[in-house]
Amino acid sequence: MELRELRSLVALSELGSISVAAERLHLSPPAIHKQLKTLESELGVPLYAKAGRRLQLTQAAEVLLPYVRDLLAQHESALSALEEWKGMKRGLVRIGAGPSAYILGAILKKFRRAYPGVDVLVETGNTPVLLEGLNRGTLDLALVVSADLVEKRDYYVEMSWEFELVMVSHQRQTASRPRLADLKNLRFILFRKGTRMQEPIDHYFAANGFEPNVIMRFDNSEFAYSMVRAGLGVALLPLWVVHRDLKEKRLSPIHHTGPPLYSKIALVRRKASFVPRPVQAFVSTARSLDPKSLRLAPGVPKQLTAADAARKPPPDPRHGRIPRAHDLRSRQCARTRAGLPS
Repeated sequence: MELRELRSLVALSELGSISVAAERLHLSPPAIHKQLKTLESELGVPLYAKAGRRLQLTQAAEVLLPYVRDLLAQHESALSALEEWKGMKRGLVRIGAGPSAYILGAILKKFRRAYPGVDVLVETGNTPVLLEGLNRGTLDLALVVSADLVEKRDYYVEMSWEFELVMVSHQRQTASRPRLADLKNLRFILFRKGTRMQEPIDHYFAANGFEPNVIMRFDNSEFAYSMVRAGLGVALLPLWVVHRDLKEKRLSPIHHTGPPLYSKIALVRRKASFVPRPVQAFVSTARSLDPKSLRLAPGVPKQLTAADAARKPPPDPRHGRIPRAHDLRSRQCARTRAGLPS
């Protein structure tokens, strides 16, 4: 059993075509076909069958596939360890990003200045796709948006940054601070249901008993932002998207009486027995960023390590964020003055 045969099996499982797998592996289709047939002969079972226009793995191949992926990942880790022992002069970091790509630019700028010989491969996708990439071993790191992401068996949350979702409008706002209920007639432009950007917004509105008048939903911030700029409605957008427009008064914030809404960007690493030095350096670079320069929230945004996250109290759904220590003290004092048990 050869590693090249195993790589061909993994490529076929992901692409469903021998010719496309051959393109990825820079081989000819007959070479891929021969490798797969050799593997079938060694194992004594068929590994794929035709299903319509695609080739589909058999049940035997599906049982084998997770072990094949682990074996290939261990092989790459062994080579990386050897390169580091010999004195690494180059390397590779594979990272995925979705709506959090904004913060990736700041990390990359600093990382490339410090490590010009290390290549960075960036892939895009939503959070489930990126976490699956970590699980398969095709990504080393991922930047994902999630207000409540927790560690699992196959990945580790290195750190996270809080960011504010700001309610903005194209129209000038009055000096008074409306209640959230007073905004029921506004036309809201939100994210698609079920997305990581929309989840904290839904929880926030539900916890505050507010049902918005939604006229549009989009997959990303840029589409929603362009609709607000066109005067078609109001939206809750990350501060980094609208920071310049607010500063130059092209858009106006809606300061209602409700608490601010926060979510998080998390830097997630694939769990492995060996973490390549370039990946470690990338994580260290991310941790060294100046939070003030990221424009994630007014003032100084929170930058949290995994240990910090473990010590934080549970989320307050009315706020759409983790309550800060002074919030908890204020609530306890208020309950004491009211004669209530704390």
